[in-house]
Amino acid sequence: MTHRPSPWTRTGGALLAAAALVPAAAAWYVFAVRMPDDAERSRSYSVAATCPAESPGAAVEECVRTVPFTVSGTVLRHKDHLATLDGAPSWSGTVRFGNPGPLLEDLKPGDRVDGTVWRGQVMRLERAGVAQASVDEPRDEAQLIAGLGTAVALLAMLAAALGALLFTGRPTTFALARSFFFWMLFSCVMPAVLAFWAGLPWWTVPAAAIPTALFVAEAVRRLNTGKVPGEPRGFVAGHLPA
Repeated sequence: MTHRPSPWTRTGGALLAAAALVPAAAAWYVFAVRMPDDAERSRSYSVAATCPAESPGAAVEECVRTVPFTVSGTVLRHKDHLATLDGAPSWSGTVRFGNPGPLLEDLKPGDRVDGTVWRGQVMRLERAGVAQASVDEPRDEAQLIAGLGTAVALLAMLAAALGALLFTGRPTTFALARSFFFWMLFSCVMPAVLAFWAGLPWWTVPAAAIPTALFVAEAVRRLNTGKVPGEPRGFVAGHLPA
């Protein structure tokens, strides 16, 4: 059932549909730029040779070099996990980590550590057989990135669809839109996590997530058939305004 939408509703629907271009562009960036760049960097790091011991160190090198450092300080906070390193002419500075362990939390000023350096960045630190990777070390997490890209692509589809419903006067509710959004995220997160754990190719994530999300969306729509009134009643009642 449709009704004649007000000019404000048509405008809101058009703006929402246009806003779908933002997550669509983000999805394009993830699949066309971010993932190929990450794959190239991970491959280059995995095949990088060890720098000749007698060669002088340059600021940026394609080979992998082990460099001794002295720890001058660490920062362990909720979002900041840092180690400040000294003693090497080209690579001394602050190194960022994703978590405090297993090495960073035990480091103290004056400790000596060995750093793995590649392309001018410290990839990991090691001390007494305990190593910890920095946030700059390439990681093979294509499945998780693909899950993110698939989620924002589906978000673009959802925004475009809701915008079209508003523009044409088709009634819907915020509760229904919220259900679509929740199940859409779930349909992307679960395949991404499972593919990452199982070591499956990244393309299995959108291959599983997209049909799952569409199936769940249709199931949610059918379950809510008859619950959406013909005339939306505004934000206070939890419905999209007409």
